[in-house]
Amino acid sequence: MATIGGLTNSTANSIRGYGGLASGMDRDTLIEGMTYGTTSKITQQQQKKQQLEWKQNAVRAISDMMIAFANKYTASLTSSGNLFSSMFWGRNNITTTGANSKFVSVTGTASAANAITIMGVKQMAKDAKWSSSQAVSDMKVQTGEIGKTLDPNAIDSTATGDAKYIVQDLVGKTLDFKYGGSSYSVTLGLTKSDGTLYDYRTPQGIADAINDQLSKVEVNDNTKLSDLVQFQVGGSGNVEITGNPGSNELKVVGGDRTALDLLGFPSKEGDGKTNGEWSLSSTAIGGKPLDPDKLSHNITFAEKVAGKELTFSYNGTSKTIKMPTADELDGTNDNEAIRESIQTQLDSAFGKGRIKVELGAAGTDDEGKLSFTTYNPSNNTVDTTSTLTLVSGSSDLIGANGVLGIKAGATNRVNMNESLVTAGLGLKDSDFDANGNRDIRINDKTITINKNDTVNSLMKKINDSGAGVQISYQTVGDKFTFTSTEKGASGSIEISGTANGANDTDGSAFLNKLFGIDSGDAVVNGGVRGQDAVVAIKYNGSDDVVELIRDSNSFTVDGLSIGVKGTFGYKLDADGNVETDANGEPLFDSDPVEIDARVNTDNIVDNIKSMVEEYNKIIELVNKELTTKPDRDYSPLTSEQKKELSESEIEVWEEKAKSGMLYGDSDLRSLSSDLRFIISGGNMEAFRAIGITTSTLYSDNGKLTLDESKLRAALETDPESVEKLFTSKAGTDADGNKTFDGIATNLKNVMDKYVKTLGSMDTKGILIKKAGSTSSPMSLTENAFYKQLAEINKQISKLETRLESERDRYIKQFTSLETLISQMNSQSSWLSQLGGY
Repeated sequence: MATIGGLTNSTANSIRGYGGLASGMDRDTLIEGMTYGTTSKITQQQQKKQQLEWKQNAVRAISDMMIAFANKYTASLTSSGNLFSSMFWGRNNITTTGANSKFVSVTGTASAANAITIMGVKQMAKDAKWSSSQAVSDMKVQTGEIGKTLDPNAIDSTATGDAKYIVQDLVGKTLDFKYGGSSYSVTLGLTKSDGTLYDYRTPQGIADAINDQLSKVEVNDNTKLSDLVQFQVGGSGNVEITGNPGSNELKVVGGDRTALDLLGFPSKEGDGKTNGEWSLSSTAIGGKPLDPDKLSHNITFAEKVAGKELTFSYNGTSKTIKMPTADELDGTNDNEAIRESIQTQLDSAFGKGRIKVELGAAGTDDEGKLSFTTYNPSNNTVDTTSTLTLVSGSSDLIGANGVLGIKAGATNRVNMNESLVTAGLGLKDSDFDANGNRDIRINDKTITINKNDTVNSLMKKINDSGAGVQISYQTVGDKFTFTSTEKGASGSIEISGTANGANDTDGSAFLNKLFGIDSGDAVVNGGVRGQDAVVAIKYNGSDDVVELIRDSNSFTVDGLSIGVKGTFGYKLDADGNVETDANGEPLFDSDPVEIDARVNTDNIVDNIKSMVEEYNKIIELVNKELTTKPDRDYSPLTSEQKKELSESEIEVWEEKAKSGMLYGDSDLRSLSSDLRFIISGGNMEAFRAIGITTSTLYSDNGKLTLDESKLRAALETDPESVEKLFTSKAGTDADGNKTFDGIATNLKNVMDKYVKTLGSMDTKGILIKKAGSTSSPMSLTENAFYKQLAEINKQISKLETRLESERDRYIKQFTSLETLISQMNSQSSWLSQLGGY
């Protein structure tokens, strides 16, 4: 063994206590020498263990490479390169030829492709479908009458003079709560979920409004803040708070001081307030009686409107505009001043002449209303292709509290979340009966429509009705589209209405407003039907033409997926009818579409090339491990030896120590022999003809060589014969000819013999039984090396126990010796004193 500067596996650090204090002897060194025999045996076993682990890793490196090879080429049918897969060798490159091939797409299997010719397509399949004949909306965004709010409670009906718009002073103020270790802040809003206003002007209205908003704050999955905190009206007309804290601490910890003042809660300590907080329990905490005059105040129209903002989106681009200032609103002609200001700003934002703002004339239904219509500036006509949406704005302008009487989201298309009479469809209350209802019939289903239905809810009602149609709205085109849920000729769409007085005796006027249906449209005159595809095919070997009728333009015939994209082939007369022969069979006036199926030559060649390269790498690795002799001068390093070497020195040393671990291994010698003869003798010439041979150099140990040009030519000429060469099994074919195992078969046999990972340990591959593999979890603790390592670990454990016993015995002996010498030294000193020396 090569030595390194006297490096040994020292045991000095593990000997307990101190020795030699009386005797002067180096106890630890002496014990090391006396236990050298045992420590040497431990070191030998550790080195043996290390070498066995290296052997195991070396075998696993080979088996891992072979398992990966097998998974790719012989074992896994899901692998795209599996040599036994019919998809790998199949004529999967299917193409169509002929002048009309652009009208047909084909995929499928070679057998089906070779059996069918497509003679023509008489007609394409079409699902029943109908779209509005005209734009269905009024193509404008329109406000309510300026000055009138959507919610009448926003205006003080008792007020005199201009100051009639109510401002509720609690709106926007906050209340803060603490529950357990979490804090919650509630900002008091203006409107409820239904869009109407909260009422903060009475004690009951305040309690209801705050409780409603507390119910929207989640404390946990099962608890809302309203479950913990409740506001109610006290006996003196004040607002009180109670709590349900359970085992946690629940407090009002403040918020907007103005909110607490308005609710009558004191700003000073006392009356339940400690350190600025109120602890809540079932006992009510009450504020002072409320002062109605402090809960709200009125403002004028100019104060409510001046400087407030609106945001419009025009074809996806958003811009914000401002209302006139208070000085510009003098109360004489405010509506026109607002119109002029908006018009000027929209011209600047989106381009002059693109959006026209108009004010409804006096005496009309549109009096006092603003309308916004998109125009084409080049010819001053209505632009039906552009979209305009009121995205957002101040609550003083839009929503329940807004003086423009319009909601955010209003658009010059159909307002999908508005009721039918406010969605921009042109429908009015008078278009419905006294109960606000109107029936329509789609196919065989009667659907009752209510004027309060939103457009979205109406569409859902139709889609869920079972009428066999789906309705959708096309925003840009401003049209409804009905599509049958049944395919092809099975689908139909027929719509009818019901009478509603003398002005709409058959419901046609209602359907025109609702869906844009003209009285002459087919959908109300017998209905719209779908049609099936009619495709003529001819099976090879037969002169008969078969007409296929399918409900889709994509269909399957005998495993072949066909898609048709246009009509062709059929001979038509002057009236467009198909001409026939004397037997009534259709005539064709153009070339049919032929289907050609070829193998994917490039893919097969690339995969076989990769297979040969990876196979040769396995041969190289196996024979390198088999023939590399171990360097006996390099054994595994002990831990003490490693401490005296650099990492690079350790790496170099261990590289040499690891080499030759499998030198002359009988299993590898057997594997090398099996790999050398992977081409069966009877197939040698056949494989040579397609470009695959075994290297003639003995030192190559059976490596394969590949002539790509020969392989490619063979695949183009007769791919089925190439497949048989690879996948055949020894025996006799149907003609009585002797057959031999192909390369793929031999490869699979070799891979199974050495690295099979499935089944019990008895059926696993030789190398898996020997060293185990991560690809076979069971084998990790059942392989031969593992069992040998377990025995070595037992030996090491026994030797370490023996070493500990030896050390303990020698320590006791040295301790006794030290004690005796110490006593003798004491007696000698005493005798010396007696003798006067």
